[in-house]
Amino acid sequence: MATVNSQMHGNIPVISVNGRVDGLSAPQLESALQAALDARHYKVVVDLADTEFLSSAGMRALLKARMEMQDKKGELRLAAPSTFILDSLKLVGLDKLFKIYDSSQAALAGF
Repeated sequence: MATVNSQMHGNIPVISVNGRVDGLSAPQLESALQAALDARHYKVVVDLADTEFLSSAGMRALLKARMEMQDKKGELRLAAPSTFILDSLKLVGLDKLFKIYDSSQAALAGF
């Protein structure tokens, strides 16, 4: 299971994901991303530093939110994925769609 927390850094939410994002826990991530969209935050960082596993359901949640944010001229950035998570993102080509940073601070600084 995963724990998903959102914390504001200025006017940018940073959504931290701890644990395993699978078919059962992906709705938590999707809900946090949707809450950011509902609050009209179209620039968001997802911190993956403590994410152990990211299933296709988790990737789908990220991709869906990215498309919605892009439609609003915003951006969804990923921060601090482990080598395993980064390799998974590369395997399906998502590394080409997201800006990926070494840390949340680096991702925030880019906005």
